[in-house]
Amino acid sequence: MDTQSAIKLPFNLKIIQTDEKGIPKLAVPFIAMFNPEQLAIHEDVSWCKVVPKGKISADAKYVNIKPRTFTIELTIDGTGVNTNGVKIPVTVQVALFRAVTTNLLGDIHRPPYLMVQYGTFISTCVLDSSDVTYTMFDMFGLPIRAKISAKFTERIVDGLSDVLGMLSSPDLTHRVQVKEGDILPLLTYKTYNNQNYYLQVARVNKLKNFRKLKAGSTLIFPPLSKT
Repeated sequence: MDTQSAIKLPFNLKIIQTDEKGIPKLAVPFIAMFNPEQLAIHEDVSWCKVVPKGKISADAKYVNIKPRTFTIELTIDGTGVNTNGVKIPVTVQVALFRAVTTNLLGDIHRPPYLMVQYGTFISTCVLDSSDVTYTMFDMFGLPIRAKISAKFTERIVDGLSDVLGMLSSPDLTHRVQVKEGDILPLLTYKTYNNQNYYLQVARVNKLKNFRKLKAGSTLIFPPLSKT
């Protein structure tokens, strides 16, 4: 591997096996040869939208926030373009990805618990699905380039989620500008990594109706110790 690639490697996206509590295992991680061009994060809020008989419509009632999902696309290359001419077979790299994310583990009789880390994005999660698309072949029909599209579901691990939540500084006062469609429980979750404080936040901001936030207004999210 060339010097420039070796310097960048510690900063590449990593997929690491963990135990049930989110503690990394002493196992070989999967390190992306090329960082993804995009990271798509999906958040799903559940609402009860039952309309009573005799009415045309009704205000949707908040139910809960489902675990976040996120999708990444990784490029796998076997031409040696990023490894100083050393050709690592695509099939070997795909096998390592599967060994880290999909293969059943004998001690827990299930696929592994995972942690995905890229920059300040850290998520304890499990793999939902993955698609491998081979995009280039050599003269013998062997794959020399591929793309992996992988979807993960986030896990909330007691204790560890509080540590990871420090990246959003929950012990500092935050001022958040409301955007169209924002709801208080979701904004509270994004700030504290815990949606259960939304009633306290509503009181701090003297909101008469926290279900209808005014776009363009600014909400104060105080430190947890003061909330």
